Amino acid sequence: MANLRWRALLVLGTIVFGFYLLFPTLYSFTTGKRIPKLAKEGDPWFYHVVPSETLKLGLDLKGGLYLALGIDFVEVNRNAMSRLKTQVEEAAKSENAGEASILVTNDNKLEVTAKDATVARKYDDLIGKQFGETLDPDSGNNAALAKYHFTSTWEAQVRSQALDQSLETLRNRIDEFGVSEPIIQRRGEDKILVQFPGVQEPGRLKEIIARTAKLSFQVEKSGPEEPGGAPGPAQLQTWVDEFIKAKEMKLDQENSIAKHTRELNTYLDAKLPKGTEILFQRKMNVNTREATYTPYLLDREALVTGEDLSDAFVSFDDEKGGDPIVSFKLTPIGAEKFEKATGANVGKFMAIVLDNNVHSAPRIKSRIGGGSAMIELGGSGRSRDEVYSDARDTALVLRSGALPARLEFLEERVVGPSLGEDSIKTGRTAFIFGTSVVFLFLLIYYKASGFIALFALCMNFLFIFAGMSAFEGTLTLPGLAGMVLGLGMSVDSNVLIFEYMRDEIRAGKPLKTALAEAYAGASSAIWDANITAILSGVVLLSFGYGPIRGFAVTLLLGLVSSVFTAVFVTRVVFDYLIVVKNIQRVSL
Repeated sequence: MANLRWRALLVLGTIVFGFYLLFPTLYSFTTGKRIPKLAKEGDPWFYHVVPSETLKLGLDLKGGLYLALGIDFVEVNRNAMSRLKTQVEEAAKSENAGEASILVTNDNKLEVTAKDATVARKYDDLIGKQFGETLDPDSGNNAALAKYHFTSTWEAQVRSQALDQSLETLRNRIDEFGVSEPIIQRRGEDKILVQFPGVQEPGRLKEIIARTAKLSFQVEKSGPEEPGGAPGPAQLQTWVDEFIKAKEMKLDQENSIAKHTRELNTYLDAKLPKGTEILFQRKMNVNTREATYTPYLLDREALVTGEDLSDAFVSFDDEKGGDPIVSFKLTPIGAEKFEKATGANVGKFMAIVLDNNVHSAPRIKSRIGGGSAMIELGGSGRSRDEVYSDARDTALVLRSGALPARLEFLEERVVGPSLGEDSIKTGRTAFIFGTSVVFLFLLIYYKASGFIALFALCMNFLFIFAGMSAFEGTLTLPGLAGMVLGLGMSVDSNVLIFEYMRDEIRAGKPLKTALAEAYAGASSAIWDANITAILSGVVLLSFGYGPIRGFAVTLLLGLVSSVFTAVFVTRVVFDYLIVVKNIQRVSL
């Protein structure tokens, strides 16, 4: 009796716990509200008690936006090599290695030019000793010039970190945008899968996703503010025109020269001063609504970057009629770097560059302290509302952090609401029809014992939905198929037990004995069948993507819960009827 009591309490406890996990999903679907992860004062009392994780509906059930994104790994490698350049310079200074010019080339290699062979050997020894796991020397290096490239191991690590950083940045950015229940997943070694159920106007959302939010302050060497620079602005424009002609480019508003800056700088590598690059400033003509692009020659190495940013927000410039601007604050370390950099470049022009676009290039009149600055977005050709919207989005992406590199849209699909509704209707009909047929079969064929099997199946569904809610799983049409298959396995287990009981009862054994031998005889077959199916589900989960994983998740949850409900729960119910209610005969 005591043994039965604790088993009954365990069954009751699992049911209560299942509803506890499922409550946030039921609450969200019935009220349209989500329970926050951190409850505040004034929230309903149960916000402080129940979890916040809910079950999500996939695109095939709800409609929305599907995106497959790729990362520009060339830019990732360049940024990583720039950081290594700084580390090598600091190490060389610490080791008194001597004077040498260290640059990052356009093909993402570290180039070291030493004044003599002795210094060259010191740098080679230094890099080999402190950066041997990161950099390998090129073949053909000599005393005057040496180049280094990433080791294959380090490059793979850089790529993996870039993917992880992109995932985290996208999650932060999308959370601020306010999209509910986004699905952001890593896909393979070089792609990111993003799904936005319920989103039907992807325009602004895609713009926010695509923005790298890479902020930098770079010294202007030549441009509109530095007409006396060498090469001069006219020469820069001539080189740009030569590049366009040589590449036979057809440029328009969608395919501007600003989208080809990397290719341009590679083409002009021999002509540009070392350690510089050409970037463009975009200006909109008020009358024609056409954009013009002015070339700037800038120091490639930034004085300060967006990594030193602590906050960004929209404010208004009183000196220019209250135009919306983006104000930002730097971290204490960033503020110190900014003050030091501006103090060392007084009298020069500092370009404020966001996503490779020169927004402005003010003159540094004096050392700038305080760690605050602003970005003027310009209102030429745009309404105040358009400028404000741009400022708001710019502040959002700056706050959420910069992407390690530009994202490319590899695939895009918009699932309309009608398709989503059709999918829901079709899936629901198939699901209800399949389960109803199974339920009717159990009731008609096994009579009273069929009700016990139905109770186990209902618990099975409860555990599946509760488990998916706890892990914030996504329910898709393939997921529903996996649930139905798990349902079939659960029914199969009950059928095995009931048939064993029939045989034992026909042999003239008492009900209690027949029950014990039925469960003992059927258990091995039930375990064999379910373990085999579980292994198949693990393989699908490990190597599959998208719908296949959705199918595998619900299948695995269904199989695990079916073993528990079929072998343990139904046995508890039968034992209760025989021991407590003293039933001597069961309808099979």
